[in-house]
Amino acid sequence: MARNENRQAPDTWQLGSTELNSRLMLAIPETAELDNLGAVLEAGAIESATIKVGTDLGAAAPDAFTILRDHGVHILPNTVDAADAADAVRAAHHGAALVGRPWVKLILTQDSQYNVPNPRQLLQAAEELVGEGFEVFPLVPDDPGLAVELARIGCAGLMPQGSPAGSGQGIANPLKFQLILDRVDVPVLAGAGIGTAADACQALETGCAGVASAKVIFSARDQVQAARALASAVAAGREAWRAAPPRT
Repeated sequence: MARNENRQAPDTWQLGSTELNSRLMLAIPETAELDNLGAVLEAGAIESATIKVGTDLGAAAPDAFTILRDHGVHILPNTVDAADAADAVRAAHHGAALVGRPWVKLILTQDSQYNVPNPRQLLQAAEELVGEGFEVFPLVPDDPGLAVELARIGCAGLMPQGSPAGSGQGIANPLKFQLILDRVDVPVLAGAGIGTAADACQALETGCAGVASAKVIFSARDQVQAARALASAVAAGREAWRAAPPRT
């Protein structure tokens, strides 16, 4: 990814066909209290969020969708809890109907605690959805070979786990992240495991286009302040990456 030498130019990025300024994506758990959601979105200047959809439209959280839409946030449906590739494809179609565009954070796992991805099912669902014209953003393990294959079949971006979802352990293997960044030409977002603002800063300083985070905000004593701090950390990491000398 080439650094932008014009420091006055807007430092935007592409989430599929959508241009964004904010590099912080809010991941909204099913169990999240929504009382502060509007204030969180404003404090973090959040422009994108991911939320679960199931295989029927009733599985989505309508209150969260309403708040996100009222704040102009781009909603990226995700397929967490999909049982297999076919189930994930069905959920992706329901999500597309709900948000009015064919894009999806593709999550396929047989591990309900940490969402450790299932590579075989992930590849199968991604290939089918890409073939149907979806912008697909798979949650992947920190596996450079799998990342390259998913980019090859046409995924619009990749969301590798820094560490298992919900663990808050940060980027456990920075070298694997760097290998993914070096070997694909689509945006890479740290898709799980971000436990602190420092983890988010590290992800951006490594070269990730952004981070998706739930734990930092929704487990905080003060969610609004946490959103503000997380957004600042993301911005600082991005500035550090832009300022660093090119890798040789």
